[in-house]
Amino acid sequence: MSDDKPVNMCACLNQSFAQLKALGSLKAAEAAGAGVECGGCLPYLKLVFETGETAFAVDDPRLPVA
Repeated sequence: MSDDKPVNMCACLNQSFAQLKALGSLKAAEAAGAGVECGGCLPYLKLVFETGETAFAVDDPRLPVA
């Protein structure tokens, strides 16, 4: 069975979204280095703080259209 929500961490920082959520805000997570290296997790990280969720589908419909 495959994981339907495999996006759950900032790979560059090697921190889970749950760990980053515990920092309290997107600004605090970015200050810790999340989303600032490659930026790939930034759209998901924004969802973490908007929704409280910490795992997402790769093609989550709430992501901005590129």
